[in-house]
Amino acid sequence: MAFSFDPDALLAALPRREVRPFPSDVSFRSTGRRAVPGGSVLNQDGSYNGFTHRERYRIADLSSWLAKVGSTERPTTCDICKAPADDEHAEDYYDLTKWIGMCRRCHRSALHGRFKRQANWFSLLDEYEVADGHWARLVSLEPFDMATLLRARGSCEPIKADYAPKL
Repeated sequence: MAFSFDPDALLAALPRREVRPFPSDVSFRSTGRRAVPGGSVLNQDGSYNGFTHRERYRIADLSSWLAKVGSTERPTTCDICKAPADDEHAEDYYDLTKWIGMCRRCHRSALHGRFKRQANWFSLLDEYEVADGHWARLVSLEPFDMATLLRARGSCEPIKADYAPKL
């Protein structure tokens, strides 16, 4: 099976959710912009798509905080099998509007396991009749440095101040 990865097609296919400014009565501690990682971290422990372990967890905490203050709703169903979503998944950690709801089985076992077990990934997608243009059919089958690509295009790690009400 020939497969050609197109990061722009993947980014365009990701589902969208609304992320609104948080209410003006919410107080927050402002942090400055984080230093951009120097060079690729693609193969470092805990990295995914070139996003560092620390970036991933800081941004996941931000996503949770935004849901807690009412700026967004976390997805409730898995985007693959429609089971309850236990997790959120990101192909682009810098854009919180593109985070995906997933159950643990589809997320941790199948999606993150696809690099070693591609046949299992495709079997899962076929089992749930996931359409050809769906983001899950467009993910890279080899580790890909999405973070470096996005940084080169001007994207950076979001912080709480990015979602503060505009005065």
